[in-house]
Amino acid sequence: MYKKVLADKNQTNSAKISLKQNTLTLSGNWTWTSIDESILSIVDRLAENTITVDGIAISQTDTTGMYFIHKLCQNLTGKNKKILAVNLKHEDELFFNSTKDYMLTAKSEYSKYEQEDNSSGDGVFSTLIQVIFQLIEFFGYLCYAMASIFKKNSSLYVDRIADTVRSAGIRGVLITSTLCFLLGVNLTYQMAPQFTTYGANIYVVNFLAIAMLREVTPLITAIIIAGRTGSAITASIGTMKVQEEIDALQTMGISPMRRLVVPQVLGLFMVLPILTMLADIASMFGGMICAGPLLGIDPLLFIHRLQSSVSINQFWIGIFKSFLFAWIIGMVGSYCGFQVKSNSDSIGVQTTKSVVYSICLIVLIDAVFAILFKLLGIN
Repeated sequence: MYKKVLADKNQTNSAKISLKQNTLTLSGNWTWTSIDESILSIVDRLAENTITVDGIAISQTDTTGMYFIHKLCQNLTGKNKKILAVNLKHEDELFFNSTKDYMLTAKSEYSKYEQEDNSSGDGVFSTLIQVIFQLIEFFGYLCYAMASIFKKNSSLYVDRIADTVRSAGIRGVLITSTLCFLLGVNLTYQMAPQFTTYGANIYVVNFLAIAMLREVTPLITAIIIAGRTGSAITASIGTMKVQEEIDALQTMGISPMRRLVVPQVLGLFMVLPILTMLADIASMFGGMICAGPLLGIDPLLFIHRLQSSVSINQFWIGIFKSFLFAWIIGMVGSYCGFQVKSNSDSIGVQTTKSVVYSICLIVLIDAVFAILFKLLGIN
């Protein structure tokens, strides 16, 4: 209503398109208060096959007007019309060229993931297959968006990366390290009687190091971050969907994938390996404390055995997995965020799905690489 009132006030300066000698002349104010979608209907009435778009006479434009110019060119191309040239004022031409890569493609990056929830009854299996294929496609869009940050004049959105590092890393280090410390204590305590029975007390160090560094610590750390940060990513993007902030990003020619998803994944790339490393240290410390009174292994002997008998590959395998888990958490959290519908209940549903999907994929990838490393002889 507000837009209509303003448009009525400026009707004499509203956006216009006229055709003369194979030239579409754009004139008036091409702004959100002065333009109407019906203006593009002229494309359906064109008989000419070659068109020149002349926007020199445009008095004023903004992102909405630029969007309609891009849309006009897209519609002409869709009608098999050949555009000979798009003539604009110098400042408008710079605006046009700088937004052509995003103005009409931003929505395609996420709108196809807005599927209805058909996960009830007989449709569970088909829905699961659909989600897997959509995640694969989303993975492709994410890879393209990640590669685009190396383009000239590309924005990296350091502030959003810093927010992810702060929320996932600084605020998550205590809970991940504490939990892995307790797991180290628990595993040593549970296995101590078994090793004592066979007089193999010292081998508890080998068992603990391989189990924790290679498998348990990366897995537990990733699951915790999936529950904390992955769900937060889904809720954040979902809230923006409900409040139509993502539509506003499109209108401004900003790619939602690059603005919202890439910084989250990059932040997790930085944080999760560090959290895994700190959790490794905490778990070994917990096992070392427990091994003394239970098995008679003093700290110096524990450290010596750890250095001499356990390959450093166990540590690096866990760190390698943490990079994969970081990608999964960021990708799945963002994917579920884009699936949020225009109601608040959908945010809770998709947040739950985000955590479930992330944990399932993390465990699946962990199992796949366990088999792969065995086949490749990486121990």
